[in-house]
Amino acid sequence: MINKLKIHKTASYKDVVEIEPSEVNYFYGSNGTGKTSLGNVIDDCSSYADCSLDWESSSIETLVYNKNFVNSSFNQSNAIEGIFTLGKDETDTQTFIKESNIEIDNLTKSIDGLKEAIEKQEEIFDKKKKETINKAWQIKLKYEEFFKPAYQGFMGSGEAFFNKCVSEIGNTSVLLSGDDIKDKCKKVFNDDLKSFNQINQFEYSELPIKENSRILSTKIIGKEDVEIGKLIKKLDNSDWIKDGVDYLKVTKNQCPFCQQEVSENLKNEIESFFDETYENNKIELDDFIQEYKRYVNELIKNAKSILTEDITILEFDDLKNKLELLEEQFKSNVIILQSKQKTPSIEIELKSLEPVLKNISSIITKFIEEIETNNKTVKNITKEKDDLKSEIWQFVLNELLLDMKTYSKTKDNVDKAKLGMNKSIKEKSEKRFELQKEVNKKESEITSVLPTVKEINNILTLFGFTNFKLDESDKKGFYKIVREDGSEVNETLSEGEYTFITFLYFYHLLKGSKTETGIAANKVVVIDDPISSLDSNILFVVSNLIKEVVEDVKKGNHGVKQIFILTHNVYFYKEVTFLGSRYSHSNKVSFWIVRKLDNQTKIIKHPENPIQTTYELLWRELDDLENINTATIFNTLRRILEYYFNILGGLDYEDAISKFEGEEQIIFKSLVSWINDGSHFINDDLVVFVEPESIEKYLKVFKDIFNKMGHESHYNMMMRLKTEVA
Repeated sequence: MINKLKIHKTASYKDVVEIEPSEVNYFYGSNGTGKTSLGNVIDDCSSYADCSLDWESSSIETLVYNKNFVNSSFNQSNAIEGIFTLGKDETDTQTFIKESNIEIDNLTKSIDGLKEAIEKQEEIFDKKKKETINKAWQIKLKYEEFFKPAYQGFMGSGEAFFNKCVSEIGNTSVLLSGDDIKDKCKKVFNDDLKSFNQINQFEYSELPIKENSRILSTKIIGKEDVEIGKLIKKLDNSDWIKDGVDYLKVTKNQCPFCQQEVSENLKNEIESFFDETYENNKIELDDFIQEYKRYVNELIKNAKSILTEDITILEFDDLKNKLELLEEQFKSNVIILQSKQKTPSIEIELKSLEPVLKNISSIITKFIEEIETNNKTVKNITKEKDDLKSEIWQFVLNELLLDMKTYSKTKDNVDKAKLGMNKSIKEKSEKRFELQKEVNKKESEITSVLPTVKEINNILTLFGFTNFKLDESDKKGFYKIVREDGSEVNETLSEGEYTFITFLYFYHLLKGSKTETGIAANKVVVIDDPISSLDSNILFVVSNLIKEVVEDVKKGNHGVKQIFILTHNVYFYKEVTFLGSRYSHSNKVSFWIVRKLDNQTKIIKHPENPIQTTYELLWRELDDLENINTATIFNTLRRILEYYFNILGGLDYEDAISKFEGEEQIIFKSLVSWINDGSHFINDDLVVFVEPESIEKYLKVFKDIFNKMGHESHYNMMMRLKTEVA
């Protein structure tokens, strides 16, 4: 059955109208309010782009009785398709068909339930997939500046990017750190990539030997076995004495300290103190200092030469800093050496340059590796780019690791669940197919178009339609309408006769089929105003036939799952909804009022039957005076007066008109002039449009008629007004 119906942008349904129908639905509304459009949407929703039907399970056949059905299915001058029904004497076969159809329905519900369960599983998977796609897209944006060349072809949408991630599951490339892969991207994806000349290794192996030279810790002094040597050693002033000897050469044997003449003997003794060994050590010290300075300067020069190279892939800042440190430490050592040179007798120790040279060597070794890697990349650029792209996707997958695991687990669970449910659907569908095939076989064995002819003709005869009947056509499986003498009617039926027989045809179609199979197939039924041009007796028959269809819905007979009954005739509405005092409508029934205000249709649901009698319905049209329909207000007021005063209350026209004057008398005449004109049972509405500003005047005269004729209490009762007590 239909769970929800939406109508929009068709006829007077300008705004969206949504309803949730029950199994049995009664719709009342005046002509032109939108009832037929409602039936048309149910009949063929696909023709209305902005309308929709939400089915309880799978969609089923819809059978709609309206003018379109009459024109397309039932023509007086041509052969009419026969209606196949089951033979009544085949009880066992009918029981089998009925029980099988119940089982088919249960299988269908089970299959539909499984399909809904599959949809829910797919919703779970889709939700997880969207979450993972969003996470993947965030990672894509995070690294896009560096990884863009690898992203090419997968940047159009989150799903395309995610699908690439899924395809990379199983990637065996090396997993690099974020910094390493970014650095590699700068090199490999650099459009200015080129080869560079290699630089030499930085070697400083002789430094430890030089820094630990014997001469640095040697006290350079004269001979200690001469007489004066003992004194010099005691005073530890050999360097001072040596300086004095040098000054004697300048002062010509005059002591530079006391200005006295130095004896030749003392001079010779002092000179003998500073012997050949002393001089050799001095020479060794001087040579060492020169070699040390040359060696370190050469190291600095070699290192600095790298800074002059045009190698754009290298960062020289760290090397520059280390060279500055080396030069500072070297200057300190030179000062220490100079102090030794000036005072040879002291022991000195140089600050080792090895730590800073080791750092410089490491930096230069790294430079050599970078140049080697760069040159290798240039040589194998295509492969390097492919390898890097693979490493990038490995990196992205690692960033997505937890999300991908959850996604894969969800996918596996959903796939397993769907596999089991699809297997069950297949088994149940095969069983349903076999049952349906057997039902079709049984139906084809005992179906016939003749029972329908007999049933329709019996009803025609019962209600006095004896001048025409239904008969088998010369064409097998078809009908024709003939006169008593057997001649075809050829478009000579009256409108009432034609309306009645077309409805009887539709009624029997609900219990049969135009083919030999599918007689008990599930269906939704719409009956749109079937009583046009029928007198009250035939209207009663049609009402009762429709009530039988309603019972079929409630009991599940003939495959009728849901019914929509649409009418503008209050008498017919009362008849078709009447159950008698011993019965009441169940929760399977809904009542609806269709109204059109300001050319916009609205459908209002009522918990109970809102129309008790034709007369009360007319009064209910006056309940909402603010939204009253100006196109029907005149007819409503006129019909209330007609029904009450002519049938129930009695009205003296001359007496009544004398109670009004001027404009009110004119309004009175327009309202009551139809009272004595024709039948009081079912009246066609007059189309009289009342201007909005005149409505208040009509309503005042309408009320005054009851008041001035002594029927004020009746007016108050029907308008649900409280009567004041004096």
